[in-house]
Amino acid sequence: MSIRKYIAYLKTIETGSITHAASQLGYTQSAISRMIADLEDSWGVTLLTRNRSGIEISSEGLTILPKLQAICKDYEDLNYAISELHGLSSGSIRVGAFSSISSGRLPQMIKAFHEQYPHIDFQLINGEYNQITNWLRRGLVDCGFVSLPAANDLDASFLLQDTLVAILPEDHPLADAPVYPIERLSSEDFINLKEEQDYEITKFLDHLQQKPNIRYEVSNDYAILSMVECGLGISVVHELMLHPNRYHICPKKFDIPQVRDIGIAVKKDVPPSTITRLFVEHAKQWARENLPCKGGISASF
Repeated sequence: MSIRKYIAYLKTIETGSITHAASQLGYTQSAISRMIADLEDSWGVTLLTRNRSGIEISSEGLTILPKLQAICKDYEDLNYAISELHGLSSGSIRVGAFSSISSGRLPQMIKAFHEQYPHIDFQLINGEYNQITNWLRRGLVDCGFVSLPAANDLDASFLLQDTLVAILPEDHPLADAPVYPIERLSSEDFINLKEEQDYEITKFLDHLQQKPNIRYEVSNDYAILSMVECGLGISVVHELMLHPNRYHICPKKFDIPQVRDIGIAVKKDVPPSTITRLFVEHAKQWARENLPCKGGISASF
């Protein structure tokens, strides 16, 4: 069946590995290789190129990729429609998400979604904004959470507003203060997050007249929360990271609010699958019903 070969090829591109594609689809590596080879023989084109780091999609593969994605999406929609006739509503969705939304609001959204569609499977792929945007463009995720405004080739909807907050040990002198003065950052021992791509916190710190006294630099948000809890210093995180807050720390909004708008996006001009459309609409409705309304004067970061 050709559709299985298309799916095998797309999964290989998505995972970047025949081994991983075989594992996720329940085939042997040789079976995946054979299906891709059959497509190449049938069409007379090279679909994959191999190098020292693994495999990559070929230029010919890039040309036909949108058509293959459309065919597989239609096949998924057909299966979904049939499952609805049987009252199953089964299927799957791939969601691109950054760490703070993955640990904060997304689990609640999925739980509420499963109350209506209990048989939908989720594949959550974590990355930063730029990565998620590229995954959407390449069809490697069905929808994704991004910072607004989004790229012009994405169809994005506002979902929620997030705020940068200072996090302090519970015994900090300003633990009971209503806000944390931005100018005080330069007088504290600071635990810095080493960002790989989006650099939101880095940009915020770079705009300060007096830079923080960076004593520690780490690449993991949760390590920062633990270090602040131990009293090693203070730091700055997105408030989304603190839902729920399982650490004994004291979060404080700044005297000049620092906010970002978060949206959920799909690729523009490519009709989303039925499941993707249902989840995007659900996420927007969930946010309207469960989160504070957007508003107020703020400084964007």
